[in-house]
Amino acid sequence: MDKTELKKVLKPLVKQCVKEALLEEGVLSRVVSEVVAGFGPILTESTTQQVEASPPRSEQSTLLEQQRAELEEEKARMLKERKRKLLDASGFGSEIFEGVEPLRKGGAPSEGPAQGALAGVDPNDAGVDITGIMALGASRWGKLV
Repeated sequence: MDKTELKKVLKPLVKQCVKEALLEEGVLSRVVSEVVAGFGPILTESTTQQVEASPPRSEQSTLLEQQRAELEEEKARMLKERKRKLLDASGFGSEIFEGVEPLRKGGAPSEGPAQGALAGVDPNDAGVDITGIMALGASRWGKLV
């Protein structure tokens, strides 16, 4: 019998024996209880201090919600202040285009006559009223599409 065959036979047997010794005879439970007993005073003191220092979960969530709401209010206030400062610095009020008239003619003045479909139309012209166009083809729109 060579080394690999012996290993194949003995390994499961040793594994089973160690498992039985640790679990069935109580060796593992005694080791764990001794370790816990050694750390007992340290663990109980630290856990009681942590429990006393931290508020209950509902109070924590309420406190977090209050802090979040305060931060959102502060953020909105700072954004509003920043916008106000920007408008004050640029010289514009709340209405940027107050008192501005639309151009009658667009483009560079040196280029001659204006071009485009609405070149000669006044910008204040209301145009054609198309509000009744849907009523004209009410039943035929499905066929037209």
